[in-house]
Amino acid sequence: MTKILLMRCGRLLRRTLRKRRSSMSLLSTMSLTGSALVVIYLLLYLLTKRYLPVLWHKVYLTVNILLFVVPLARFKTSYAELINKCFGFETWYQENNVVKNMMEYTVFVYRDGIYISNVLMYIFAAISILLGIAGLGVRIKRYFTVYRNIMKGVERFEKGELVINKLTNGYRIPVKSRVYLCAGLKTPITIGIIRGKIILPAVVWEERRLEDVLCHELVHIRVRDNLVKAILTFVALMNFYNPLVYYLLYRWELVTEMYCDEKVIANKSLPETGDYINLLIDFAEMQEMGKLPIAGLNMSEKQLKERIENMKRMKKTGKKFGKMSRLAGGVMIALAVFVSSLTVYAYEERQIRYFDRPYEKVDDFVWYDNWEENGRTELDIKYDAYEKYADAEDITFFVSEEGNVYYDVHMETDQMYRSCSHSYISGTIAKHIKDGKGGCKMEYYDGKRCTRCENMVLGDFVKTSVYAVCPH
Repeated sequence: MTKILLMRCGRLLRRTLRKRRSSMSLLSTMSLTGSALVVIYLLLYLLTKRYLPVLWHKVYLTVNILLFVVPLARFKTSYAELINKCFGFETWYQENNVVKNMMEYTVFVYRDGIYISNVLMYIFAAISILLGIAGLGVRIKRYFTVYRNIMKGVERFEKGELVINKLTNGYRIPVKSRVYLCAGLKTPITIGIIRGKIILPAVVWEERRLEDVLCHELVHIRVRDNLVKAILTFVALMNFYNPLVYYLLYRWELVTEMYCDEKVIANKSLPETGDYINLLIDFAEMQEMGKLPIAGLNMSEKQLKERIENMKRMKKTGKKFGKMSRLAGGVMIALAVFVSSLTVYAYEERQIRYFDRPYEKVDDFVWYDNWEENGRTELDIKYDAYEKYADAEDITFFVSEEGNVYYDVHMETDQMYRSCSHSYISGTIAKHIKDGKGGCKMEYYDGKRCTRCENMVLGDFVKTSVYAVCPH
């Protein structure tokens, strides 16, 4: 009696330690991963602004953008296995007996219909995708409209191309870019996602200002800013509900311009830097091109103010960041990416269960008010024999074909155990579920159990026995 009591107390204790975690869709997990990296950036901003260069911010934010579109969660199994081995996470999960409810993310396909849990989540995801695609279509149409309108009224600017050749002389990777003049344009821009074209207002250009403008736009072309901005625009449209994405968009655009500014004024004197700042102020009042993959000198007043302060600070302090700063910055980015990548554990691939029967047949059950075997089949008697292993609480257990019983097993949906190289044995999965009114039901499924990590795979539904008064 004491042994049975201790076993039941142990089961109750383990059940109190269980954590039930909500699985997430692939798109939601990607958004969560990118958002986590934005939050880390915000937490570190005051420190990194002072001690790390603008280039570090640009690299960090570009990596952040890519994490919004790279489906790391699809590689969760191999990634989780690596993390588990390095940090011992699997041991922690085993000690805390983490399990998940497979009903939360399984799609049941019957002969006469489909059952989906968390329907609202699917509806929200579908609406988000449709709105994102619609917004993307509008932006693409607008971009090509702007591109065609600008290119209709341009003429080659040979003087500008000579300046380009001068600026790119000595580059390891040659940069070829056409320069045009456009009468209707009010601010210099770089247009084109793959091969950038520099479009300048059709005005008389002073040689120094022309060189500054072309140097600025060349930096955009060299680092593929228009391509990154196109990806960022896509991210913003697909995550229109996420305020962190709008901050990322704002911050990346600002840091990108600050990086170009630093390249332009790197070898300039204070008076020459002041002239470049005046050039920016002149173009700041021009009309913006909107959130299109087009780079230009113009920017909002707040962003322009921060750009000017950054240039003044750079010239005043003359501060240069050495190897230690770059090393520390690289380590910080690596750690931030690692921490944010742990969100892939929230993802669980959707499972689809097929039943070659109507829903009513699969969900059918038989009522038993006592233990009499009136009219029951040999299969019913077999499963009734398993009910002696159930106790008064809700419990799931596995009975192997040899008759061995295993309690507190882990379901297939626990991603930490899916990284195991499983070795399964076949058997029956039984669930004892109380209804809160004194009754209960026993659900039976075909299944299998891993002999290494105790992971259990739920197979086809077999039967349900419902009791008005729980006999267990």
